[in-house]
Amino acid sequence: MLLSAYDFLSKGNLEENLHSKSKEKSVLPWEVRFQIAVGVAEALNYLHNECPKPVIHRDVKSSNILLTEDLEPQLCDFGLAIWGPTTASFLMDTDVVGTFGYLAPEYFMYGKISDKIDVYAFGVVLLELLSGRKPIGLETTKGQESLVMWAKPKLESGNLKSMLDPNLDGSIGEAQMHRMALAAKLCLTQAARSRPTMNQILSILNGEEGKLECKKQDDSESQEDNDDEVYPDSSAESHLNLAFLDVNDNSTSFSSLDQSSPLSVEEYLKKRWSRSSSLE
Repeated sequence: MLLSAYDFLSKGNLEENLHSKSKEKSVLPWEVRFQIAVGVAEALNYLHNECPKPVIHRDVKSSNILLTEDLEPQLCDFGLAIWGPTTASFLMDTDVVGTFGYLAPEYFMYGKISDKIDVYAFGVVLLELLSGRKPIGLETTKGQESLVMWAKPKLESGNLKSMLDPNLDGSIGEAQMHRMALAAKLCLTQAARSRPTMNQILSILNGEEGKLECKKQDDSESQEDNDDEVYPDSSAESHLNLAFLDVNDNSTSFSSLDQSSPLSVEEYLKKRWSRSSSLE
């Protein structure tokens, strides 16, 4: 039996601090939220890219992010974690586990597992940090229960301030806000192979434009992953009704990408950064 031991973390988890209606909980300031995003990205990058064998967490969510007394994040609950594939781009498992609202479409619909399912879930956490909303809000307006579906049009239009948590007090770093929104947007890309790696996400959050180059995926991986590019509308709709998941969009990316000529992640990032460098 394997056991994980943690120090007692009196600040609880991120979910409680973001969504609790208790008057005892103070609103997390923007700077803390941004540092939490960076800290969790560093943890996932370590699991995916720096461990002797890659690890897929499989249950990245705000309630699995504990906060220290100094409000530093610690990713916890590795009960569903598995070794990542080393000789293929993904694994298959029909026993889908995890939490509704955070599940990547290729995993929930087809049982395909790769580190990109953690990337997708991290994108949802970023939306929580930005908006203060729950991944699945049953108390919200009908049709807006899914945080991803609610946020996507705002991310596409660049209307970021309309999605910010209204409870946020104090100044909000414009550049940080745009970087976090861009990271969320890319993490939630429909096709798994088009999502960035956690190393790329860290570069985006840290504003390290010079480190956005990534290894080009070889032809065999592109062919192997090709079947998660398009989801039938009927299949996606049925899954959406089950869990309000963002799986009813047949596109492989957001509208800012040129659909007639698909871009790699690094090509998109280069173009995006060249347009937004004035924010720094």
